[in-house]
Amino acid sequence: MARPSSPCHPPAPARCRAWTARLVAAMSVAVATSPTWTEPARAIAQESPDVRRRLDESQARLDLIREERQRLRRELQGIAGEVSGDSAELVNIERQIDASASLLAEFDVQVLALSDQLTAMTREMLLTRDELTARRVVLRTRLRDIYKRGPLRTVEVLLSSRSFSDLLNRYRYLRDVAVFDRMLLEDVRDLEGRLADQRGGLSREGARITGVRAEHLREYDELERLEGQRQERLRRFADRRDEAQSTLARLAAEEAELRALIGGLEERRRSAERAAGTSSISSLTTGDLGRLAWPVEGEILWRFGPEREGRTTIPREGIGIAAPRGTPVYAVDRGTVASVAARASGQTVILDHGGGFYSSYQKLRDVTVREGQPVGEGEAIGHVGGDATRPHIEFQIYEPGAVGPRAVDPVRWLRGRP
Repeated sequence: MARPSSPCHPPAPARCRAWTARLVAAMSVAVATSPTWTEPARAIAQESPDVRRRLDESQARLDLIREERQRLRRELQGIAGEVSGDSAELVNIERQIDASASLLAEFDVQVLALSDQLTAMTREMLLTRDELTARRVVLRTRLRDIYKRGPLRTVEVLLSSRSFSDLLNRYRYLRDVAVFDRMLLEDVRDLEGRLADQRGGLSREGARITGVRAEHLREYDELERLEGQRQERLRRFADRRDEAQSTLARLAAEEAELRALIGGLEERRRSAERAAGTSSISSLTTGDLGRLAWPVEGEILWRFGPEREGRTTIPREGIGIAAPRGTPVYAVDRGTVASVAARASGQTVILDHGGGFYSSYQKLRDVTVREGQPVGEGEAIGHVGGDATRPHIEFQIYEPGAVGPRAVDPVRWLRGRP
């Protein structure tokens, strides 16, 4: 069988030299046109120090803001239901709104930092992919050359040496080619691993951004909820303000009506005494101060004088006494029923004690006396009324004044309590 022809067969030294020259030229071109042959990095790209610092600082601020909001929520639970806690609730809610706005700002900072990191990682992955593509082109070229020349090419190159020195040179050259091929194969494997790691890193960074954006949306919903609570509190304040103004107007009208009524009663009493040429003697004297029995036993709800409720001042010309609804109410001293009137807040009985002294019993559920009827000390004149949630009466005492009877503190006239 004829032996296959070889460019390096001994009878053809010129062709062998030409083949060797072409192989050297091909390897030189491959090295020159390929990326720099350095060992590729074996680790995934790390976060830049600036991005890491921005994220850490933002996370620290987030933790502080969240702690503050938790404290505000506990504080809100503590003041909920307090009588004077409405304004404190509003202040608390507004501070929670500020905290939520700060959280949203921090989430924006984190999204921006993570987006910058994602952009940098994407750029590195593209560079790795381009480098891998170039190395694969060189690797395919070498594999194709090795396949074309066959498995005995190395032996033929060595056997066609013309001298021992030529043999050594060819051996060194073939060894360098082998090293080059191994490095090329290792580089391709390393680049493939790096590319897979970078893709995994991109996926994780994308998940982090998705998580931060989800928190952003939840915090935005929380901000809307807090804003709704704030608007609700503001509407409640407006309603209470209107209610307070209406109550003040009603109380002022009732007090003016009562003063006018007592003033009219006193004027008629004086006119009657002048016409009869007599003067009445009061059953109340300064000696009765601190000795009168209470009209009903119970807790004092408010005292005589102006009363502050938030920013509202309520005029009080008597005292409020709490008692179970339907409890009998007694006259504090003997006198004559000067007036029985139905008012918006309930029935009112006014006793004339003579000499310009009057006692008024308001917010009664019903009365058991009639106008002009004399009553004795401790006699029942009606029963406790008031509103459904807080049954009570209002008790007043009027003393003679320069321009007519004037309201005074009833507690001065009533017996001291133990």
